[in-house]
Amino acid sequence: MRTQARRSPLRAGSILRAGFTLIELLAVILIISILMVFLLPKIPEAIDQARVTACKKNLQEIYGGFVMYETKHKDLPKEGGAKFLGALISSGVWNNTKDRAESLSCPAIKKSALTGLSAEDPTDWFKHLDGVDGTYTAYAGRDVKRYPLRRFPDGSGKEVLVADDNDPEMNHRTTTCALLDSAVVSTYELGELREKGIIGPDDEHLVVGPDSPIEELRKLSLD
Repeated sequence: MRTQARRSPLRAGSILRAGFTLIELLAVILIISILMVFLLPKIPEAIDQARVTACKKNLQEIYGGFVMYETKHKDLPKEGGAKFLGALISSGVWNNTKDRAESLSCPAIKKSALTGLSAEDPTDWFKHLDGVDGTYTAYAGRDVKRYPLRRFPDGSGKEVLVADDNDPEMNHRTTTCALLDSAVVSTYELGELREKGIIGPDDEHLVVGPDSPIEELRKLSLD
């Protein structure tokens, strides 16, 4: 009995294709190009939002340091500006480590831009407050001599303890972070401030300190 040959599952004349055709490759390249056009401009914005998030977390850790300081000394640091922050380390409330020293500045700003920190070991930055000024941090601390806090830590939630100094320009592209006496980190957006007429339509910089257009931020010192 003759055995019938098994037929191939492929139809006659069909050919297995390997790879892509030129048209398919061009279509893929076109799609990637379109995605790049829409996504690339958003990359700086996404990076900055990540830095804002890191700054908020950093400020909340600083708030915890002030709570520890108040528990130990029954008051907040007596000097404002950079010394207000540095007192967390110089007083021994925080361990004097590299990580702690670096956390006393906005993480969005490179340490090399802060001239007070140049050529020094991080554990020497805030070991003593003599000479510490605004060149040691990209944060502005409360001017407690002119604007002492009546209550802490159970504050009103309206008083600013620390904020981005934005000196000489914004710490973040459009956002200013501010730590309130209630542990909340508030933000000020340039676009919203322009709409409300608080800053001019061409202003690209929110001033922090005595000359700020925002009353709460005038209570901070850049020194």
